[in-house]
Amino acid sequence: MNIDSILINYLILGLATVGVIFMLISALGILRLPDVFTRMHAAGKAATLGVSCLLLVAGIYFGALGDISEFWRMVALIGLFFATAPIATTTMARAAYRTAKPGDFTLTLDEMEETKGEK
Repeated sequence: MNIDSILINYLILGLATVGVIFMLISALGILRLPDVFTRMHAAGKAATLGVSCLLLVAGIYFGALGDISEFWRMVALIGLFFATAPIATTTMARAAYRTAKPGDFTLTLDEMEETKGEK
């Protein structure tokens, strides 16, 4: 083993640890937070960072084995995940808001109140 492979292994270990910690924080947020909006926030933000770190780890690992196309494939997946995750969370938040009974949420500022009847 040379110094480069040792550094790559430590980088993989560090990024995998960060990814798993973010995924754990996301899971705890989904379990502990009080309503659907805060749960979606935990799932959207922390899980995006966790999945991105783990995909980057997979790309670095397989790229270090000699297949650099796997690294770029993982980078592309991270880009797609960053592009689609906010759209999915916003859509789920709108659906939760529109199907909720009055009084389900304690919102201090309700910017969507006038659009509730629109389809």
